[in-house]
Amino acid sequence: MHFPILSFVLMISVLSACDTPAPAAAPVPQNAVLPVAAAPAQISDSISATTTTVQGNTTRTVTESSSVSVNTGGLLGAIVGGAAPAVPNSAGDYAGQWRVTSPDNRECRANLSSPRTSDSPATVQMQGCFGDLFGITRWSLRGSELVLTDAFGKKQISLRATAVNRLDGAGVTMWR
Repeated sequence: MHFPILSFVLMISVLSACDTPAPAAAPVPQNAVLPVAAAPAQISDSISATTTTVQGNTTRTVTESSSVSVNTGGLLGAIVGGAAPAVPNSAGDYAGQWRVTSPDNRECRANLSSPRTSDSPATVQMQGCFGDLFGITRWSLRGSELVLTDAFGKKQISLRATAVNRLDGAGVTMWR
C-alpha cells in the first residue's frame, strides 16, 4: 500500500528536478579604466653664478644657473591621494560593453572585443550608432588613447580616459 504513494512522491521529485532552471551566469567582471596619471611632483635644482677672471690678455667666464620647478598638479594629486596609479591601462581593461554618446547626443552601445596581442587592433561592434560612429569596426590603443578606426584602418575618433571608466574625445563620450 505504501509502494504507490512512495513511487508517486519519487516521480514528482524527479520531475521537479528536471524543471529546475540553471543558475544565471554571472556577468564577466570588467577592469576599471583609469585616467592617465599626471607627471609626479618634480623638483629640479641648479645653481647660477658668473665668474670672470682676467689673466694677462685672457678673459675666462664660467656660468652656472639655478632654478626650481614643481609640477603642482602632480604634487596636489599626491597630497590629496587622487593621483592615478603608475601602471597604465592595458588593452584588456578596455574590452567589454560601453555606452556611447555621439556628438549629436544620440546614445548607442559599443562592444570592444579583447585584442589578440597588445599591439594589434581588435574588433568593435557598434549597436545603434550613427554619424561619426557609423562604420567603426576596429579599435586599438596608441599610448594612452583609445583609437576607433574603420575597416580600412583610417582613424575616426581618439578618446582619452578622463575619469574612472569614462572616455572623452571629439564630442564622443564612452562610459560603463
